[in-house]
Amino acid sequence: MTVVVTGASGFLGGRLTELLLEQGRDVIALGRNPLALARLSSLGATTHAGDLADRTYLEKSIPGGAALVHCGAFSSPWGRTADFYHSNVLATQVLCSVALEKRVSRLVHISTPSVYVEKASKESIRESDPLPGTMINDYADSKLKAERVVDEYFQLGLGSVILRPQGIFGPRDTAILPRLIRVARKGFVPVMDETVRIDLTFVDNVVSAILCALSSGPASLGEVFNITNGEPVNQLQTLESLLGRLGYQVGRKHIPVDRAWKIAGILEWIHRSFMPDREPLLTRYGVCTLAYTRTLSIEKAKRLLGYSPVIDMEEGLERTIPWFARSRS
Repeated sequence: MTVVVTGASGFLGGRLTELLLEQGRDVIALGRNPLALARLSSLGATTHAGDLADRTYLEKSIPGGAALVHCGAFSSPWGRTADFYHSNVLATQVLCSVALEKRVSRLVHISTPSVYVEKASKESIRESDPLPGTMINDYADSKLKAERVVDEYFQLGLGSVILRPQGIFGPRDTAILPRLIRVARKGFVPVMDETVRIDLTFVDNVVSAILCALSSGPASLGEVFNITNGEPVNQLQTLESLLGRLGYQVGRKHIPVDRAWKIAGILEWIHRSFMPDREPLLTRYGVCTLAYTRTLSIEKAKRLLGYSPVIDMEEGLERTIPWFARSRS
């Protein structure tokens, strides 16, 4: 079966494409970064560069009956509302429409646990738990709207599965470790609560979950699944351990949560009003990440997808740290 991967020039989509090719699958990789697509082409993928909101591009790129994994998104804690809508909502609408027309065999849509984020600690969050009344930022809002688009097309006959992987890390990570390194270069780690616990997911485990979703039974269709390593960790201890293993020795700077929340709100207003393309030093999403525990239940994924993490946290870190150490040298 041919598998079409959107966002293949990104972190998760690129790793998925690599492993599918290693399995001998025919892969069509869609993305924007020409260098990343060229690398995947050299590995054997068929590549097409373009905008996922362009229907003509998708109609030419997606063959009838293929499986489709939608990793493509504008993933950032900050940006223009219109850009999030275009890349995450409109693009998903066009993609689902073409997928239905092409009779794709399965759509696996990659969403985000950012839809759970609010100013409160929550543990073992289940997919059926009530969501916050207002999303924490435009990214979370656009991804929730994209999920609803997928749900609408499921009702029209598009066989789909939605995954919400938490804190993806690994070699070529473009989000978590690069942000940590930028923090480390300031000489300190901001601390709001030393007891905060979080879930992370090694990238190959997310790929494993995607493969499970591509072949899962009818009971999984139309459902949403949390994906993590299933090993909640203390956030501060993990950050300091990671930075230490990368050669950074940093101190702690304690910041009261309420003060940080007020500062973040002011900074967001200033940036949104006068410099919308620059991310504030502190956002309300960032405050929630630093100050509140958030762990997810993966029991539903285990039960209906047959998902089980294949790489534990320690092995994932052992694979990740050397890659970043080499990339800095």
